[in-house]
Amino acid sequence: MENVKKDDVCELVIDDIGAEGNGVGRINGEYVVFVPKTVPGDKVRVKIKKKKKKFAESTLLEILEPSPFRIEPLCEYFGTCNGCKMQHVDYAKQLDIKQNIVKNAFERIGGYEIVTIPPVLSSVDVYFYRNKLEFSFGNERWLTVEDMQIENIDKSFALSYHIPGFYEKILDIRACYLQSELTSRILNLTRDFFKPKAATIYSTKTHSGYLRFLTVRRSVNNAGLMVNLITYDSNPEMIADYALMLQKEVPEVTTFVNSLTESKAQVALADNFNIIYGDGFIEEKIGNYKFKITPNSFFQTNSKQCARLFDTVVEFAGFGKEENVLDLYCGCGAISLFISAMVKSVYGVELSSESITMANVNAELNGVTNCEFKDMDVKDYLETLVKETSGRRFDTVILDPPRSGIHPKAAESLLEYAAKKIIYVSCNPGTQARDIALLKEKYDITKIQPVDMFPHTFHIENVVRLDLK
Repeated sequence: MENVKKDDVCELVIDDIGAEGNGVGRINGEYVVFVPKTVPGDKVRVKIKKKKKKFAESTLLEILEPSPFRIEPLCEYFGTCNGCKMQHVDYAKQLDIKQNIVKNAFERIGGYEIVTIPPVLSSVDVYFYRNKLEFSFGNERWLTVEDMQIENIDKSFALSYHIPGFYEKILDIRACYLQSELTSRILNLTRDFFKPKAATIYSTKTHSGYLRFLTVRRSVNNAGLMVNLITYDSNPEMIADYALMLQKEVPEVTTFVNSLTESKAQVALADNFNIIYGDGFIEEKIGNYKFKITPNSFFQTNSKQCARLFDTVVEFAGFGKEENVLDLYCGCGAISLFISAMVKSVYGVELSSESITMANVNAELNGVTNCEFKDMDVKDYLETLVKETSGRRFDTVILDPPRSGIHPKAAESLLEYAAKKIIYVSCNPGTQARDIALLKEKYDITKIQPVDMFPHTFHIENVVRLDLK
């Protein structure tokens, strides 16, 4: 729209939310303006920040009339922390927004003309639902407006979340509503333990320093609480003192691990870990199955909702006792084991050899003997599968890829293989819709069900059943 210019100020009514979480307003009913921190129904005054041909980005200046769906966020760090972008939106409305995100993905990205999306399955818990949280140590503390009122505040030590767009900056929070109140206690005790000791913090600029990450994992449907302190190198004396403090102040912690990594990548993973006390792992239970979770294990972060997600997969698939199932991107074997008693066999494929090791451990833990697991690139595995002329034939294919979706060549192989049905589980409806469009030639969508695993965020898990035409 030519008459819209950078730095223009205008009034808008927000009528939608985009996939990235920004509110959508329209000038003259058509030209889209994205507005951060807004809710459908808000009447706002904004300033145009960036102008493009089909849309503009803006800065929120004022809420003239608040939406009836706008609520007071529970967390004092809302708006600064990047974790819960929708905490100011009534939860029922959050589910409507996520339902629409899925619909838009299939219509705009997948190219499907009219897609009916059922209501989203709501999360059992809206707060304290995560079984894993990762915190980062930093020596550049981000100051909130309240912090700036404190004279001579120490900015050299912080422990919590990164500020979006300022990766070196850490917001030094005292409470988080994502995992448990116990986790906030561990967070604060850890900060208060190491800061007076002048423990150094790892810097990506110098690639030196001791403290890197604090990860807390808990069993939601079982007993178990793991603290994993990730450091650059070893300091046995300090770790021993920290362990004593944990045992005294937080006896609920069942295992404490000190992981070591010299990797320059700022990810909370380490190959070398020392078990200071406890077993070095916790066990989670989904349905009738137990899963061993080590410091590096991937596992769905919302345990209660994970069961509902897997139940949806079972309902959609309608498994028969004589079925052979291929579980692609199987991770630690969670879905494979969950469906094992319902089918003849399951064959799981996953690139990560560490995940496959855990899948075999979990199969043994549960006494499951009809699951096999292979560490191999899914794309490469499918290429070999379509060339096989003998061996078992898979009736159902389960896809649960990472956010990036499946490789186009994997889609080609799936078309050539032509299994009777495909159950596609995804945490990114955009890439899911793109991939399913590649399968249109031979497959019809017969069922769709979004499942909310991540309240207060714009992320949504979605399950789709595809049937061979």
